[in-house]
Amino acid sequence: MWFDEPVPPPTAEPLSRARIVIAATELADRQASGEITMRTLASQLGVRSPMTLYRYVTSKDGLADLMVDHIYGQFSVTRDQGWRPALRELGISGWTAVQLHPWFARLAFSRPPLGPNALALYDAALAELDPLGLPAATRMGCINTVLGHVLGSGLALLEEQTMRARIGLATDEDLAMAAAPYLERITAAGNHPYFSRWATDPDRHSPPPQTFAAVLDWLLDGLATLTG
Repeated sequence: MWFDEPVPPPTAEPLSRARIVIAATELADRQASGEITMRTLASQLGVRSPMTLYRYVTSKDGLADLMVDHIYGQFSVTRDQGWRPALRELGISGWTAVQLHPWFARLAFSRPPLGPNALALYDAALAELDPLGLPAATRMGCINTVLGHVLGSGLALLEEQTMRARIGLATDEDLAMAAAPYLERITAAGNHPYFSRWATDPDRHSPPPQTFAAVLDWLLDGLATLTG
């Protein structure tokens, strides 16, 4: 997949691997679950048969590999300012990308990051960690700790997005109204007083204590203990 692009037979369709990947990404972005089919993608591209796409991407798994690496290209690492700014930028840029493409988190969990964009990203992050002289496992562990936060947060976002679409509760207010009768019964029963006290506190969500950036900084504080 990564070493050459197959040359398709002559065809009237103005296709390319890059065009297919961009179209697939846009199609996945429009689906609450991020799931796409080759038939729908072919239709969007104006191609009569989905089999035509396989000449460019080899298989649906091959397309998923290309889509994942396309999104890895939206991550970035700050260079020449030390390991912490580098990993913080990795996390923040990754979270920005995942919010735009939540389906990426599910696909990224299911395949190794061996595409050219992913390898360039890891190489840049490892370069910033290299001066610390840490063991190889620790260097990669630092990167994967940050990416784990990105992908875990993205997967939670995807599942919530899918759930909201499935049950038709689009806003936080809709969800709160749906849960209110159940929470009232829990409070009335009195079996979980500390949870009930939290659930009835009007300020329980303000200010939000666990923003992505705040948790990222907590993780970086922890990783700082490894740097000596």
